[in-house]
Amino acid sequence: MVRPRSPRPVLLALPSPSTGPRRSAPALLAAASLLLLTPAVAGAAPSAKVPSGSAKVSRGVCTTSATDPQARAASFAVTVRDLPPAGSYGFSTRLEERMPGARWRTLRGADVPTGFGAFQTARSGAPSMTRRITVRGLHAGSSYRLRVTYRWTGPSSTTVVRRTSRACAVKDLRPDVGLTGEFGWQPSTTGGEVAYRIGLASDGLDALKGVDVPIVVRQGQSVLAMGTFRPSAASEVLVLAGRRCVQGAPVAVELDPDGLVEDRDAPNDALSASCEPVGR
Repeated sequence: MVRPRSPRPVLLALPSPSTGPRRSAPALLAAASLLLLTPAVAGAAPSAKVPSGSAKVSRGVCTTSATDPQARAASFAVTVRDLPPAGSYGFSTRLEERMPGARWRTLRGADVPTGFGAFQTARSGAPSMTRRITVRGLHAGSSYRLRVTYRWTGPSSTTVVRRTSRACAVKDLRPDVGLTGEFGWQPSTTGGEVAYRIGLASDGLDALKGVDVPIVVRQGQSVLAMGTFRPSAASEVLVLAGRRCVQGAPVAVELDPDGLVEDRDAPNDALSASCEPVGR
């Protein structure tokens, strides 16, 4: 039903005890205020020299919600270990998304939290650094993975290695309200009006409790009827009073025309029907 207005993703990054004093999330975000793409470095050592345990990224863990966009999130744990004689080391990240039926793409700009991807440097003298990275406000039904670039800088060379996490999927638990195709009018007891009978189908009724769904019946530019309803059954017929349509011209029925209700299936929100009385 929706043309969802996805919230800007939110990043939470938590350090491990081994990396030094714990900093607040705002401080972490402030420190990561610039996006960084790690360039190829001249004289970089081959990645084969890096033990697998020195550069690790966990499989993504995704959470979801039928009603709360911020609960749709992906979390990853990134670990990097010191490789003497490196004087400094750390990593940068990229979040990749695969929407249903699409290819993997790197999220950039407004699609990721401010500062996401900035290079994170381990505390001087720390044997290792671990960060748990959580990105919220993701798309229901999409899969996510993290690409990590690790870098160790020594007196005379820089070593760069890359790892990609296993993906996780944000399940789509959003409800759905749609039109079944049943439509017609019958005489009304109110003078000059008819009662439109409109078939509805709903899924995920628990998430729809107390939700008012707008509906509009139009013919051309004229609004014949409009109102709201609260879904109460998997299948039901809504009776909506309004001005009678003119036979010979199509009638358009639309649920939630302004996209106020978030559900998962937009194509079943609109119906084009004939102006016919019920039973004909």
